[in-house]
Amino acid sequence: MKLHFDHALVTRLLAHADAASEHTPTLDQLYDPACLRPGVKTRRPAYEDIDRTKIPAGLMLVGDQGIYLMSNGHPGLPGDNGEVNLVAYAREADTQASPEDWYDVKRASFGGDDGAEFLSAETIRKALEATARGHFWIDVSPTQIRCPFLAPPEEPRAGPSGTKGKGPSRQEKKGKV
Repeated sequence: MKLHFDHALVTRLLAHADAASEHTPTLDQLYDPACLRPGVKTRRPAYEDIDRTKIPAGLMLVGDQGIYLMSNGHPGLPGDNGEVNLVAYAREADTQASPEDWYDVKRASFGGDDGAEFLSAETIRKALEATARGHFWIDVSPTQIRCPFLAPPEEPRAGPSGTKGKGPSRQEKKGKV
């Protein structure tokens, strides 16, 4: 299910994550040995066992009371209305804007359990670029998260005479020539 977010707000959240020198881990990152402080060897790490400088910048896709994105920068980015963390709600799963529908959307897209998934800064940057003319969106299902990307420019290919050309036309690729 495609979930749509405010493009400018997602850009602001990403800027906060990029500017932060420390980052808050997701549950998966909490159990990543590469994120532990030096000398910590435990099977059940706590947040104080994590070296926050080893967590990469990005956003967290959170599913609980709605679905929203938030910066993983530490400390969090305060909201304009006194919230501890500024968040960008998915238009379809915003508890305020869709009080009767958000739970069904959350369950259908994110699943029944609450949680947070890490989305790297690079992934978010590419998705912001791909959606620059419209709403930022993420395709979310209980088993998969997909973000839009612009295809990289094609490399010139050698033509039939050995010279570099543009490669096959769109019709040739589809087999319509």
